[in-house]
Amino acid sequence: MVISKVHKYIYVAVDKTGTTSVEKFLMDSDETATKNGVEIDGKQYKFKGHSTALEIKAVLGKHYDDYTVIGFVRNPYSRVVSSYFFLKKGAKPWKNVDRDRPLIQKLQIKFTQIMPFKPWALIYPYRANRIYFVGEKGNLIVDKIGIFENLSEDLETILISCGLNFDFSKFPHTNKSVHKEESTYFKNKIFRNAMSLKLGKDLKFYNSIEEANNSN
Repeated sequence: MVISKVHKYIYVAVDKTGTTSVEKFLMDSDETATKNGVEIDGKQYKFKGHSTALEIKAVLGKHYDDYTVIGFVRNPYSRVVSSYFFLKKGAKPWKNVDRDRPLIQKLQIKFTQIMPFKPWALIYPYRANRIYFVGEKGNLIVDKIGIFENLSEDLETILISCGLNFDFSKFPHTNKSVHKEESTYFKNKIFRNAMSLKLGKDLKFYNSIEEANNSN
């Protein structure tokens, strides 16, 4: 996550939604931005890299409401495919691994490397997009959500609405997974139906964000 106590925004980093690119861009563009921590009124606040908005709110307390909280969602099918190839490659080229759970991370990598995609996807403990953005009662507790599939454009729109006008010609595109078109992995009807049941609630959430953004 990235936070600026000067410009009053918080970026919630949802895994596999371009977080490395967004965090690098924000840190390079905004000298007031800090990553995974901030000092407010002489007190240090620290966060995990992929903290949810609710976890961030729990740490910041009353200060949370002083910030515009932003983040991105990604099509759940696409996130599953990206996660598979991220782990299958060993996650070594990326710095943003789960350092709080190194043994679990290593086991996930080893397990993924020996498993074909379909059985892996069915048992993979998928963490929904919506988990990052809702409060204890399931209500949205963030201000602006963009779509990964329109990453740089949505980020620019969001930041401009926050009064920030950075040079988006310098927006990086890093850590892109190399794999086939996502739809090719879900051609089997039985498998796709099983995955649609698993991802159903998050698909509905993703579609609602996409529809709301398109109507604006």
